[in-house]
Amino acid sequence: MGALLTVGVALAGCTGEAPDAETQPSPSSTPAPSSTPTPTADAETDEAMLPLPVDEIGDWAATAVPVPDTGTGAGPFSGWMSAHTSAHHRTDFRSLEPGTFQGQIACRGEGTITVSAGQIDAEASAGPVVCTNETVAFDVVTTEAGVSILLDLEGDPTVYAVSLLRAD
Repeated sequence: MGALLTVGVALAGCTGEAPDAETQPSPSSTPAPSSTPTPTADAETDEAMLPLPVDEIGDWAATAVPVPDTGTGAGPFSGWMSAHTSAHHRTDFRSLEPGTFQGQIACRGEGTITVSAGQIDAEASAGPVVCTNETVAFDVVTTEAGVSILLDLEGDPTVYAVSLLRAD
C-alpha cells in the first residue's frame, strides 16, 4: 500500500512537493525552476495578483483538500501558476501502488486550471477537469505503480492545491 506523502520542499510557484514526487513543466514550457529563482518583474506582478500571500498557500492547502492521517495517497501539494512563472505543471508520484484514487483540486484566483491525471507515461484516466475558484473531485485509476498529475492554467494567476486518496 502507498504511504501518506507530505509536503516538504519550497519551489518557485510551488509551496512544496511530496518526497517521491517529481515536478516538472510540461514539454511545451520552460525548464523546471530552481529552488532559488531570480524573480522577474512580470512574476512579481503576477504574485501580487494572487488571492492570498504565497507564504499562506500551504496552510490554505491543508484545509482546502485535507488528507486524513489514516489515508493513503499523496498530497496535498500546492502552489501558484501564472503565465510568467509556470502555466503548465506536471507532478509524478512514482511510488504510489496501482489502484483507484479520489483526487481533489482546489483553486482560487481569476484563472482556470485544467487538471488531467493517470498512470505515468499513459493516457490520462481522469480529466480534463476544470477548476475555476472552486474545489472539484475526480477519480484516477491506475494498473501500474505511479500517478501523473498535469495542471494547465488559462488566464490570471491562480493558487492551487491537489490531493489523492486511495479509494479502493
